[in-house]
Amino acid sequence: MPDGLTSTATGYLNALQSLRVDKSRGEPSRHQPLVLLWAMGRAYQRKNRLTSWRDSERTLRKLLERYGRPSSTPDPQYPFTALHRSPIWRLEGVQGDVPQARGSSLIKWLDEQNPVGGLEAALYDLLANDDGFRAHATCSLMQEYFPHEDWQDILIDVGLQTEKFDGFGDPPCVPVGTIFHDRKALASANVHRPRQAGIWGKQDEEAKSIVVSGGYPDDEDYGDEIIYTGQGGQTEGRHTHDQELTRGNAALVNSIASGRPVRVIRGAVRDSDHAPPAGLRYDGLYRVEEHWSQKGVSNFLVWRFRLRAIDTVAKIVSPPPPQDGSGDESIPTPSGNPRPGRRASHVQRVIRSTAIANWVKSIHQHTCQVCGLRILTPTGAYAEAAHIRPLGSPHNGPDDSSNILCLCPNHHVAFDFGMLTVESDLTVVDRATGKRTALLTVSGHEISQEHLRYHREHHALTSAG
Repeated sequence: MPDGLTSTATGYLNALQSLRVDKSRGEPSRHQPLVLLWAMGRAYQRKNRLTSWRDSERTLRKLLERYGRPSSTPDPQYPFTALHRSPIWRLEGVQGDVPQARGSSLIKWLDEQNPVGGLEAALYDLLANDDGFRAHATCSLMQEYFPHEDWQDILIDVGLQTEKFDGFGDPPCVPVGTIFHDRKALASANVHRPRQAGIWGKQDEEAKSIVVSGGYPDDEDYGDEIIYTGQGGQTEGRHTHDQELTRGNAALVNSIASGRPVRVIRGAVRDSDHAPPAGLRYDGLYRVEEHWSQKGVSNFLVWRFRLRAIDTVAKIVSPPPPQDGSGDESIPTPSGNPRPGRRASHVQRVIRSTAIANWVKSIHQHTCQVCGLRILTPTGAYAEAAHIRPLGSPHNGPDDSSNILCLCPNHHVAFDFGMLTVESDLTVVDRATGKRTALLTVSGHEISQEHLRYHREHHALTSAG
């Protein structure tokens, strides 16, 4: 059972998963699940909990015609009455016993009595007010009875989804941690549509989701952080040529620019502490933070992307930029790390402090220290933290605020390639044009002269070479 649910909620989930349905044709009947989904949709939309037989018959018959088990007869009278034997359904306004007879006699009884039916009151309230429980309950029924049907059409028709899902963010009615048996089931739930590709996204839009399933040996999975290898470069499962920054790879770059999160699905991978033992598990939303290219373990060029779980990203709320452009001196400087540690995997990577980078960007109001540009995106202002002295070998710079500048993406790239340098008097020199401007600073953010000097000398040697 999912964590965080009360014993009452867990009991209701158990009841939903223990329906007594006909399985004589090899697959379970969908009559009771569809009636329950319809009733759950009424709870979600705060409609009346109990509905008369006459008012519900036509709607339920249409649902059974459209989504019932193939070749089954759409007879809503059976689930409408049979469910009352379960603790989750109520049938009221009944005189005498509810008949169990099949055929026309049951319809005659319903027409004469016209009872009202619907969810048990406490269950209705839970579904109406607890989004997490409603998602678990809905997902449980959909996975059991509609594993390879298009969930979106069913959920819209029963009222549990009000509009078409655009593919971005959390998919409707799929809680984090849900495990799917195969790619087809994953696609049916709109968690990851491609049946083979690891990235769902076009190169002219952001990525919607990725699958981490051990398809590339360069992948590194640290749980809250993933170093993901892009798509392409393989022939019949073997890496045979360089990857290109197109299709899904380009979509992941677009996700960096927009800040729009990406769903992460993990597949079963041997010797991984973060993968499910079997199947494919939806593991929530991650932010794509950066990308780069390098020679992979197969000696072909690969594109790599750093993703970080949104729940683990330090959240520093930036106030609106003051009119004079100065920073907020009240934000305390977080402690840095003079010797950033490393984690062993296929390769070693430096452990960066997100809190430090976020603090620098926040105190500068996400404004570039070179050009003064403040980029606004649908998820807020965007800027990048540029390390003056790189963290990795052979530079071994510290991960603290004195070694970080707040830059826009263009000037971050130019700075990293040495096309911008900063003099000791904080004059920015554009080495391509010779243009000189003053570095924008705020009180409270001290910048190391030692690291600036290292950056100038390193790139002077690079140019000379």
